[in-house]
Amino acid sequence: MTFQGIDHIALAARNPRALAQWYCDILGFTVVWHNDSEPWAGLIGGPDGSLVEVMPDNGTAPTPHAPFDPGFRHLALRVSDFDAAREHLASHGIAFTGEPGVAAGGGRVLSFTDPEGNAVQIVSRPAGFREP
Repeated sequence: MTFQGIDHIALAARNPRALAQWYCDILGFTVVWHNDSEPWAGLIGGPDGSLVEVMPDNGTAPTPHAPFDPGFRHLALRVSDFDAAREHLASHGIAFTGEPGVAAGGGRVLSFTDPEGNAVQIVSRPAGFREP
């Protein structure tokens, strides 16, 4: 098949350099490319090879939305040890937006927001569930 999967998602940010650094410092991403100019834009990579493009926003206020409004709603990050990931986030002052729940398809899920208010989740999956 020609299509192999998701290459990256794009995240428009008020301060893309600072947001990318937060993803690196707190979530273990690394900057794999950036434009070396202002406004800053770059690609950050997760340990599994996933990519997030962080780019400058257009200066307009974010549009409020509910979890089930049409369109992309959150960034879900797979974790190998749910409890350790939860403790790591809590140790960095991350406030969760609810209690851990059951993930669609099985496993555990917990939601929080990044410094710019984007919805993020950690997700663990049961053994044998579609391994990356």
